[in-house]
Amino acid sequence: MSKLVKYYGVNFSRGDYIFREGDPADVMYMIHRGRVQIIKGAGTFDEEIRILGEGEFIGEMAVINRMPRSASALALDDCVLIKMDRESFDETVKKSHEFAKSVIGFLSDRLRETDELLMVFARENRAMKVHGELLAQLLGGGRRDASGRWRLIDFARFTDRAARNLSWSREHVQSVVAELVAADEIQMKKDRYGTEWLALGAGGE
Repeated sequence: MSKLVKYYGVNFSRGDYIFREGDPADVMYMIHRGRVQIIKGAGTFDEEIRILGEGEFIGEMAVINRMPRSASALALDDCVLIKMDRESFDETVKKSHEFAKSVIGFLSDRLRETDELLMVFARENRAMKVHGELLAQLLGGGRRDASGRWRLIDFARFTDRAARNLSWSREHVQSVVAELVAADEIQMKKDRYGTEWLALGAGGE
């Protein structure tokens, strides 16, 4: 990488912003030395997304779609970065097998991270929707059990209403309910007649 540093190397001091969220994007960076913090948000709502180190890339989407920066990058140390625009990136990929392998490996890891985050978001989104239906139906017709400790909803009726309101299949609703039961967020109870009830602690127990 010494040749890349010679031709494309740039220095940033600790505390410098390499770029800020919303800035125009036409270059990417590879970290040769130091650490860089990726930050999302503005002002008091900043969220630290990740810390990147040697051999990792920053702002790589700039050489693909040239969209404005989706996050800010802050130097945590005195850093040496390899700065490339689309032309120099393409040229280096063609000439350097080592660099091309680094890019492919990094992008593969980043895509895997994105897939995992999307899966988590999808699960959480489904759970939130079912929770919303559960609370709405509790308010509209839930009842207490004999002990007074639980608010109950008929599982079959809940499934039918939730499927209709969410435009889901009954099987989809049931699978999300099963996830919530497994996570101990709600309870499933059966009465002496074999009827299944969704149970939520009365008073937020």
